[in-house]
Amino acid sequence: MDKVAHLQGKITSLSERLTAVRNHLVETAAQTVNAFKEKGKAEMCKVLQKGITGVKSMLSDYRERLVDVMTDCEKTANQIDSIGDELKQIGNSVSNVGRLLAGKGTKEVSDEKQGVGMTRIINMPVKKAAKNLRKKIDGIDKAFEKLDRLSVSLDAGKEAEKGGRVSVKDKLSQMKEKAGQRKVPEPDKVKPKSKEECL
Repeated sequence: MDKVAHLQGKITSLSERLTAVRNHLVETAAQTVNAFKEKGKAEMCKVLQKGITGVKSMLSDYRERLVDVMTDCEKTANQIDSIGDELKQIGNSVSNVGRLLAGKGTKEVSDEKQGVGMTRIINMPVKKAAKNLRKKIDGIDKAFEKLDRLSVSLDAGKEAEKGGRVSVKDKLSQMKEKAGQRKVPEPDKVKPKSKEECL
């Protein structure tokens, strides 16, 4: 029972950490939108980059806790399997003692006794929990990869801006200047061609 309470405490802690990650994401999104509205794309990228760093840190902590809980589940599952193996051995030994007392030879019993079947049933949810935790850890690893790609693309965007990107306002004024310089000449009055010229 103590082990179950300990595991439940760890799972509650995981839930709290996941809620904190979600809240941080929501807060970062709001800050990013405000930064874009107030100061433009460059400030938005800074806020987003800072938010990504914070999320990665929180996810790393969450992943560490997931691994801890998964390790506990796997250890518990192995202990339950060991108990089942011991029950099977005890069943074999008791059967063989009875056979020896009856004057018969010893025999390896291969079928499962009730206790062994019960340990397998008890162990099913523990093994399933460990498997689900493994999937969550894999999901976090994929999230890290996506965050890294996003961070790299934000850095690439900053470099492109530094490389002489022209603001939209400047670009429009340049286009107006070019349009003003390029006056389209009025076409000369075109004489209608005669039939002979067309042929």
